[in-house]
Amino acid sequence: MTDRDVVERVGRLFDRAVVKLRPQRQQHKTPFAATIKGAPAVDLMMAVQDFMGARRRAQIRRAIDSWHKRRARRRRPTGPCAATGCVALASKRGLCGRHYDSWWKAHRYGRASPIVPPEVTSAFLLAGHACSEACDLWWLSGLLEGEGTFTATRTQGHSYPVVKVSMCSEDVVTRASHLLAAVSVTVHEPEHEGWSVVYGAAISGSDAANWMRRLRSQMGRRRTEAIDAALALYQPIRLVDPPSLCVVTGCGQPHRGRGLCHKHYMMWSRDKAKGRVARIAPLR
Repeated sequence: MTDRDVVERVGRLFDRAVVKLRPQRQQHKTPFAATIKGAPAVDLMMAVQDFMGARRRAQIRRAIDSWHKRRARRRRPTGPCAATGCVALASKRGLCGRHYDSWWKAHRYGRASPIVPPEVTSAFLLAGHACSEACDLWWLSGLLEGEGTFTATRTQGHSYPVVKVSMCSEDVVTRASHLLAAVSVTVHEPEHEGWSVVYGAAISGSDAANWMRRLRSQMGRRRTEAIDAALALYQPIRLVDPPSLCVVTGCGQPHRGRGLCHKHYMMWSRDKAKGRVARIAPLR
């Protein structure tokens, strides 16, 4: 990607160098990359596959299925095998060759194994877990760090924070929109032949401000500065005691703003923007 600070953060996490790549075209930005190969890459894939969308999981399965593990370089044994009752010397991950192969095959095909290597990485131990609320938060943080935008928009003299994400992966944007409680996922048709369809989700106002405060500690320097700039301009205007439901007679939908639900709020907003007499009367 072209965000060097994000790639450098990934490189520090995985102890890998950041490489500067050549732009595909003269007008393109300079991309940067940090690469993990071989067994460490397999470890990482197996650790994160349960947290990925359907498309990424399919890519991970294809990559692992096509991987042919090379024989590890012979090293001097460091001690006895950690398997109960085994007197052989350990050769890899604290296990002898026989017990390591037994554990690896069970882990590779998702079977239970009584043998657990003491030197197995934390990434391996994460594999197979369902994504919790904390996991969703970290997933969203990583997505917005790389593909998100934290900014502010100005309407009728008031500044409102905005959190949005746009990319070509519909399943990723849909998942992000559910976590952010965005109203919908927008579709932008490609401007030129050969370009992909772009999907986007955005929230604004108090919801965006709350998410900015919640995500700020997980962001890098550049995103943190953008969040601080957007929040510094935000002066919220709220109802003192907002109703739980829309005030329009017979509506009964959840309140969104100015005492109105989303549908009636948009009706009032469009009428006001076009200079027409408002069909809906808000509380403020």
